[in-house]
Amino acid sequence: MVTKSDTESIQVEIVPNRYLMPATAQSLLNEIYENGGIIRIMIHGPNLPRSVPYGPGKGAPIEENRDLLIEVGGQAFELSVKVGRIRLELESEKYFDGLKAACERALPFSFQIRRGKFFHTRPTLTDYAKFGKVEDTRILGLIDPKANKDRLAILSEEKVTIDDKEER
Repeated sequence: MVTKSDTESIQVEIVPNRYLMPATAQSLLNEIYENGGIIRIMIHGPNLPRSVPYGPGKGAPIEENRDLLIEVGGQAFELSVKVGRIRLELESEKYFDGLKAACERALPFSFQIRRGKFFHTRPTLTDYAKFGKVEDTRILGLIDPKANKDRLAILSEEKVTIDDKEER
């Protein structure tokens, strides 16, 4: 018997007890990606500045924040935040146990997995201001109002149409 909870998507937040290094973040994201069932995912954490924002060294480049490229699902993108939380939406309840196992394999320290509602289901004013009419609901609520458009990475084989422009 198929129930509503079996077919309804669930939203999950993974909160490690410390910030993730890029290598750990990459292995965790790849484990999650291999588990399957992901509708959308958001990496959350404080920004990594490219230069010293204040003080006597203001404007000097920060070398340790360079080349933070990670590869997830065969697609490389640059990390611009310290990974502190990972929020994702799964297609159904059946992928949740695999997600827990993936986190246990990739994280060498403790973490929490929370269920709740973390993503918007209707367009916000920020979504409309950035993209106009949004037809693909996967990007709702993933928009940072202060960020450029190129800070949204879409890891999908399906084409996404945003404001009459096709993106991959």
